[in-house]
Amino acid sequence: MVKRVLKVLVIILFSLSCIICFGGCDINNEPKKTIEDKIREEISYIEKEILTFFSMYAKNEYGKIDSLNWNLIEENVIQLNSVLDTLILDMSETDISNESIIDFKNGVNRLSIATFNKDINETLKEYRNLYSLIPIYAEKVYGNKNEVKLLELKFLLISSFVYANVVDWTLAKDSINSAETLYKEMMDDVEYMKEYSYNLNKVFVLLSELKEAIGIEEIELTKIKYVNIIEKI
Repeated sequence: MVKRVLKVLVIILFSLSCIICFGGCDINNEPKKTIEDKIREEISYIEKEILTFFSMYAKNEYGKIDSLNWNLIEENVIQLNSVLDTLILDMSETDISNESIIDFKNGVNRLSIATFNKDINETLKEYRNLYSLIPIYAEKVYGNKNEVKLLELKFLLISSFVYANVVDWTLAKDSINSAETLYKEMMDDVEYMKEYSYNLNKVFVLLSELKEAIGIEEIELTKIKYVNIIEKI
């Protein structure tokens, strides 16, 4: 009996020492995730889903414009909805403004309506609008400014792609010009150059090719060049 009591006391003391030393360690002695860590994972998941939609659309994997597989598109929207409540709850614990949090929820709702109505132009625009919020959130929780700059660059590339697909070539050209300007600034940044020196020139060449496709207003070539660059950065 005494041995059993001593054994229980040892277990309790060990557990308390874990809590004191590690702030609540788990079995593997891994530190608990911070709210910023959780939001980073959630943002990465959302970004992946949005980029997947655009890449599949660009590769005609949803079908041709007059016979799109809307059931498949809606599956992507469902994935975004699946993390919505958790993301909103987590972001409310950070410096991210309530307005931008509400913007995301409303954006997902508008996207759902656009897909329900089978309106591809509105669907493209709403996906773009959702992605525009990602750099804003990342700036609040990411410690690496280069990651935020990359997200801003991707947003401009997405914008040029979307505007080209809704046949607004003026805005498409404005967006790709802004993307080129931003990337030149990033290439001149010493910290960015050190971190991404392995593909600086490759990305610039791919960006120039996308700009050329948009310049001649060739939509199928634009789709190809968009996929080429977005999958390299």
